[in-house]
Amino acid sequence: MIKRLTLFAFISIFTLLNLQIPTVKAEASRNCQDVAIAVGITDSAPKNQTVNATYCTPTGSLPQSTPIDVLVAGATYNRTYWDWPQNPDLYSYVNKTLSAGRATLAFDRLGTGKSSRLPGGGLTQTVQLDASVLHKLVSWVQEKGHKTVNAVGHSLGSIVVTKEAASYKDLDAIVLTGILHLPAISTTATNFATSLYPATLDPAFKDAKLDATYLTTIPGKRGPAFYDPATADPTVIAYDEAHKDLATSGELTSSLLELETPALLNTTKNITARVFAVMGATDAIFCSLTVDCSSARGIAANEKHYYPSAASFSSASIPHTGHNLTLHPSATDSFSTINAWLIKNS
Repeated sequence: MIKRLTLFAFISIFTLLNLQIPTVKAEASRNCQDVAIAVGITDSAPKNQTVNATYCTPTGSLPQSTPIDVLVAGATYNRTYWDWPQNPDLYSYVNKTLSAGRATLAFDRLGTGKSSRLPGGGLTQTVQLDASVLHKLVSWVQEKGHKTVNAVGHSLGSIVVTKEAASYKDLDAIVLTGILHLPAISTTATNFATSLYPATLDPAFKDAKLDATYLTTIPGKRGPAFYDPATADPTVIAYDEAHKDLATSGELTSSLLELETPALLNTTKNITARVFAVMGATDAIFCSLTVDCSSARGIAANEKHYYPSAASFSSASIPHTGHNLTLHPSATDSFSTINAWLIKNS
């Protein structure tokens, strides 16, 4: 009887331990913490605004020896874009980056997520202001000990990254996804232009006390604007619709100015970091007969002359992928392409 009980106890403990192992491994793979970083809206302004972010490092790594990717989301998105909760093995850029041995800082731009909202309204928040804030976040990760700092932007976030890189020259490499300069405006770009309206009109923000300078997407518009309907998962689009965020009039107006400014006058000419431009081949906002996004060559033909001082310029096209590169079934291909370039250019 004692032997049976001993055997039963051994089997029970062994089974319990085995059941717990996946949980332990899952927790160990994500060494993440939510942080609140005090920032000023200009280089000399008092630090009276708060950027909320998630800071992650590979388990057991030391910041001094670990590169970090600072992740900048696009208009009407927050940090969730980079760490999508649905099927994270496929869609989470953060998880893939940690597995590749780099750290991440994904943050909510001012006015989005849990970060501060400027009291002056959305007209005061411009790409230049966002770039100044990004510079402070780059300084924050450098103070943590990270010697190699990359910035990965998406759409509006990519414009913020270029503005920061041109102004402060404190980034080693920049990855620009979902953005091209003129004349790369698709004939279907109206999908995006007509998808925005004042967030005060949207039920999702009825209690947010916003003025008309804060914008979001009209219900049902995110799919046609941001996804390839032939390949994207409808459940991802539905989740995106249910968790949309904001952009400001000032951000959109200033970003359009950046895209319209000729290369010789554009601030991108001052960027000295390594540059990688990555586009979804079926991006409905930028890809058109004017700019062929189905090949790296077509993307480079439009973009390379914007970066004459860059240490290097490369481009890539991701097939069967719309504007939101990380949120298509090709997300692993997108990440692998970016990751291989970052490793090669580290």
